[in-house]
Amino acid sequence: MILLSSSIIAQLMCLPLALAQDTYRLVSRAQNNTLSNQYTLTAYASHNTTLNGLKINWGGALNLFQANVSTYCPFVGNQSSLCPNGTDTVFVGTLYPDSEVPGGQDLYVNVDGLISITVQHSHSFPPGSWPEYYGWTWTPLLKPTGQTAKQLPGCPRNNDLYNCDIPSGYFDFKAPNATRGGVMACPNEYNTNVTSVYAVTPEFNRTGCVELVGMGTHNYTGPTPPVWSY
Repeated sequence: MILLSSSIIAQLMCLPLALAQDTYRLVSRAQNNTLSNQYTLTAYASHNTTLNGLKINWGGALNLFQANVSTYCPFVGNQSSLCPNGTDTVFVGTLYPDSEVPGGQDLYVNVDGLISITVQHSHSFPPGSWPEYYGWTWTPLLKPTGQTAKQLPGCPRNNDLYNCDIPSGYFDFKAPNATRGGVMACPNEYNTNVTSVYAVTPEFNRTGCVELVGMGTHNYTGPTPPVWSY
């Protein structure tokens, strides 16, 4: 397991966020944020080879440095095989979690910016939070003309923590009527082995974080649905 220590965080914070010189040029702002295919997420930070391409998986939060998703299966013993055995956190549409649980689940941004998923059989959101259909914008990416590379430069392809494929686009966040927004990688409050993804809300006040360009999207082709629930 790779740890993102405070010294590494400090070094990463000194790196420039060069959106204009991104490795892959932007196409245009999507008019419709809903993606038609299933997809997974990664940290999109082309200015930062440590974070760029890290898988984003659910484990009480959307975490980096976590190779596989944490899931819940209501069946035990010999019946546990009734649950899907996917290893990825998968979404459809605008960040709608893809799971088998009746009624589905929702993603939402807490007041403090922590990105969460509702519990099974519930679509209840904490006061002041933003469900997945508020605040998120998806921007498609297109490789420069003549570029043949299909993977991120400098990405450790043999490391299970990463998905080195070039993302199809990325999600960025700005709460309605807010004056600031963005996506950050911040130390997890309870597990020093992982780093959590936060959306920048008006009340966001975490420290020791690294700015991301956004959450990169990648076409998903694994088991469908991937999990019983997150």
